[in-house]
Amino acid sequence: MGSWKLTRFVCRVFDFGNRLRSREINALGLAWMLVLVPTLCRAADESETHFYVSPAGSDDQAGTESRPFASVERAQRAILDALAAKRERAVTVHLRPGHYRLDQTLVFTPADSGFSARHPVRYVGDSDGDVVLSGGRKIFDWQRDPDHPGLWRTRVEVPKEAGNDDWRFEQMWVNGRRAVRARTPNEEDFFRLLGVSETPLEKSSGTFRHQFAAPSEDLASLKPIDPEALRDVQIVTYHKWDTTREWLQACDADRGLFTTHGERMKPHNPMNRDCLYFLENYFGALDAPGEWFLGGDGWLYYQPHVNDKIETVESYAGNLPRLIEMQGVVDDPKQWVRHIRFENLRFQHAEYRIPEKGIRSHQAALNVDATAIQLDGATDIGFHNCAVEHVGGSGFWFRKACRDCRVERTRVFDIGVSAVRIGEPGLVPEPVRAGGITIDNCILHSGGRILPHAVGVWIGHSSDNAITHCDIADFFYTAVSVGWRWGYAESGAKRNRIEFNHLHHVGYRILSDMGGVYTLGPSEGTTVRHNVIHDIYATRYGGWGLYPDEGSSHIVFENNLVYDVRDGGFHQHYGRENIVRNNILAFSQEGQVAVSRAEPHLSFTFERNLVLFDEGRLLGYSGWKNGSRVAMNHNLYWRVGGQPFDFAGKDWDQWRADGHDTDSVVADPMFVDAATRDFRLQPDSPAKQIGFAPFDTKSAGVQGDPSWKKLAASTKFRKPYVVPPPLVLDLNDDFESDSPVSLLRVASLSHEGRESLITVADSPDGGGRCLKIQDAADMKAAYNPHFHWDPKYTDGKSRLSFRIRLEPTVAVSCEWRNKSSPYRTGPSLQFSDRAIHTRGRKLMDVPANTWVEVTIEAVQGVSNSRWKSTLLLPDGSRHEFVDLDCDPEWTQTGWVGFIASARSDAAYFLDDVHMTNKR
Repeated sequence: MGSWKLTRFVCRVFDFGNRLRSREINALGLAWMLVLVPTLCRAADESETHFYVSPAGSDDQAGTESRPFASVERAQRAILDALAAKRERAVTVHLRPGHYRLDQTLVFTPADSGFSARHPVRYVGDSDGDVVLSGGRKIFDWQRDPDHPGLWRTRVEVPKEAGNDDWRFEQMWVNGRRAVRARTPNEEDFFRLLGVSETPLEKSSGTFRHQFAAPSEDLASLKPIDPEALRDVQIVTYHKWDTTREWLQACDADRGLFTTHGERMKPHNPMNRDCLYFLENYFGALDAPGEWFLGGDGWLYYQPHVNDKIETVESYAGNLPRLIEMQGVVDDPKQWVRHIRFENLRFQHAEYRIPEKGIRSHQAALNVDATAIQLDGATDIGFHNCAVEHVGGSGFWFRKACRDCRVERTRVFDIGVSAVRIGEPGLVPEPVRAGGITIDNCILHSGGRILPHAVGVWIGHSSDNAITHCDIADFFYTAVSVGWRWGYAESGAKRNRIEFNHLHHVGYRILSDMGGVYTLGPSEGTTVRHNVIHDIYATRYGGWGLYPDEGSSHIVFENNLVYDVRDGGFHQHYGRENIVRNNILAFSQEGQVAVSRAEPHLSFTFERNLVLFDEGRLLGYSGWKNGSRVAMNHNLYWRVGGQPFDFAGKDWDQWRADGHDTDSVVADPMFVDAATRDFRLQPDSPAKQIGFAPFDTKSAGVQGDPSWKKLAASTKFRKPYVVPPPLVLDLNDDFESDSPVSLLRVASLSHEGRESLITVADSPDGGGRCLKIQDAADMKAAYNPHFHWDPKYTDGKSRLSFRIRLEPTVAVSCEWRNKSSPYRTGPSLQFSDRAIHTRGRKLMDVPANTWVEVTIEAVQGVSNSRWKSTLLLPDGSRHEFVDLDCDPEWTQTGWVGFIASARSDAAYFLDDVHMTNKR
């Protein structure tokens, strides 16, 4: 019997004695203990081996308590010898407090396994101080930089040859805090792109040239950089639910252009206009406390915080990419790594380096496998009261063939990617599929520091996992993601439990399309229960509390409290037969209960829920009006103050007449104090009428001693990013060269899949290049082909000019519209091969196959606006038309388009398209 089991046994015996009422029996139990303890101690001594490790020890010593080893690696070798001598024994390695530098990854193979669950191998840190296992390199010899007042510097390397960058690093921590690699704009702020173009890179298969357009003032700090140093600069771009990192290749700051090389953008989620971005890793960006920069000459620079003291500073750089690796034989369960425990240990300072080709976007950053603790072919591995902190990659990954492992009362903090990953993104045979992993009572905070689109806890094709009583917060994307199947095909994610967690402060309005709990694909038996979810905010769209995405099926969402989210307490994209019951959904800024796609089967059942809101809509997104099948009954709905609301455009009686919510009520739920987010119910709450069962929200999150709860509450959360108004689009395209802001790059094209209908071509009169739009008599829609763009003009005076030439039988409209539904039209011209009209009024005759220069001018931001047009013919004659009509409600332009509407087999041509707005 191991010593830890002996202690537990003794405690249980005494507890048993205390429960007995008879003094005689209690005394008898004590007498038995006096007899048993010496015997048990002798048994413990015979069945358990102990080794000791100390920073003051030596690997040449015996590893005893008086003569400890100096390294974990040496203790690991000693364990192999001990188990070879007698396999059936428990082994405990005691690590005394201190800092242990790992020179290489601690690799565990089947030979390192414990004998059994009762006789494990344990690595235990002494409880009277921190035991740190670090994969970093300590930075010494800081000095104040005489050339740059306010900066510190130290020489970390004298480069021996050009191109040898093995000595460089990409993460650094100072006084226990992640330092920010020099960036502009500074942390928590962003620039915005004007546009991005993509072309294949010659003689390089799979690599593409990305050219970015930005306001020239944003690139001013890049001007002094020489071309070689420029290649060390990274751009980090945020687009929808992804980010992309690429290295700069060239920059023309005056023109607002810079170039990178990378993989092809995904067509469904490219980098484009209005994407947030920042530039990182050059000396000119080193301008804020906590920032650092490492130059190619080996000099490291740091701008200290006010409280940093150069005499006592503790600084570490990332060095070792992985701290622990379990290497079982994946396809042979007999050769898995087994029965190992890690207790009271802190794992710190693992590095992740951005590859030379950059990092292409990939949902949840699953294309990056950098992980501090990675397990393959492992079972009965436990981590208790540990910490994984200050790493460049992910914290844990129970990847291939991992079963029945546990992480308990452990903090994963300040990580570059995800806190925990379980399983694989591909569906593998069940015998080698990860599953049965428990993450319980853990603090998982502050992730995505290198790849913001990472999730807190990711579960792929993996079943029977439990994420319970965790506090997951301070991520830029989703807190918990379950399943990895888009649609209804086979999924390996079943019976997962996401229960009693506190999930909060996610998104910060930087990325989009995220959730507190996000699911994908069929997931029979999965439950999402008793979670408290709040402060989930996306930048453009999304930010849902509970988010069953594509194909999510047979999941129970029950007894969850969701509040203060952007776009819905619950949102189902599409799925089958999910159950949403007995939840409190409160204070979403937009739709409260949302569904996107209507399908012929039952999408979900919505029952016994309390829905409270003060802005936005009750039912969000188009699925409701498109006929989504949702079974809704026994719910309570209320808008603060009794304000009126509708049910997807229907009033309460109409909604119920359609068979929805026949036993539901519209009433104040009477929370104790919803304004301060106290969602306990008052005794006379009408929630009783719908059968709502109150639940204890305080049971969510970490449990145990007050210090553990206090640690979970100690993280400081940033305020959500204030998303500025979209950048207006001033267009200037003569079609002679491609650019990120060319018309075809910024416009949406509708050609029914026939890309050749809208192309850049030679001008019919031999005068260079122009845009050719080929109409076709067999188009399905009369308004195709057409294209349009959004200039985002809301006020000021706008001007559009272009040259147009029509072949006979073509009819074309140019319109400015707002983005309301139904839309309102401002300036509008109709061109044929014979004349130009506006709103049925003929302006003038124009012959076919003739270039006409057109100018349109209008004022934005006012109703009942008027506009004017100037037409210049090839003979030099100028014709001006003023005081032309708009729709009275038209006030701004969110759509400018050219529409071919004749169903003709002729073409028209555009050139020199310019659109500007002056405020």
